[in-house]
Amino acid sequence: MSIIKEILLKVPDDALDKSMSLLVANWNDPPTAIQILEVLDYCILGSLTTGMVVLVLQNEYNNALDREQTTHEEVVKLATWRKQNGNTKSN
Repeated sequence: MSIIKEILLKVPDDALDKSMSLLVANWNDPPTAIQILEVLDYCILGSLTTGMVVLVLQNEYNNALDREQTTHEEVVKLATWRKQNGNTKSN
């Protein structure tokens, strides 16, 4: 299990809402950019985490983009939950 996944699964409920645990628990090792973006989106839109956790998720997202040699714009095209929620913005 990746360190980031392990940490996020252990943080208190007031730092990361338990509703995100299932998504994080299903992450690959290491997590993919699309997996991290989904949690990041829900956390920001739903106010489900602290600013510190958002920073950690953003950092991990950037690392995943580099690892996968892709861009945010390419990953957003795969973000089906954004279309389902009526949010078609690409950033």
